[in-house]
Amino acid sequence: MTGRILIVEDEQIIAADLSNKLRRMGHEVVGMAIAGEEATSMAERLKPSVVLMDVQLEGPMSGTEAARVIHERMGCPIIFITAFPGVFLRDSAQMTEPAICIAKPFSRAQLEAALSVALNDPSVANEPG
Repeated sequence: MTGRILIVEDEQIIAADLSNKLRRMGHEVVGMAIAGEEATSMAERLKPSVVLMDVQLEGPMSGTEAARVIHERMGCPIIFITAFPGVFLRDSAQMTEPAICIAKPFSRAQLEAALSVALNDPSVANEPG
């Protein structure tokens, strides 16, 4: 199953590489945002089927806060991508439930597995709250 993916990543080289990988996997990248506020407005406008969300974003809204807003408004599944997965182990309240987290750097197989769960598991996507 392919999806409409919104990438939220403030490092442009990583975002571009991720976009290329997703397209080669057959997914449609509907947009790329670098900040939480931008991500929330893009998600409402573009209606992605999945959001790939960097946890550490520049600006006043963190990736976890942007994910919470997007998930509450749209019920969109979130895949967190982070170089610091231990933050969720220390404070799991930061992670929007239900959600998936993959650690940077991640393999294509890890990305494919996360997307498969997000796109096919109804417990990951909820109706907007």
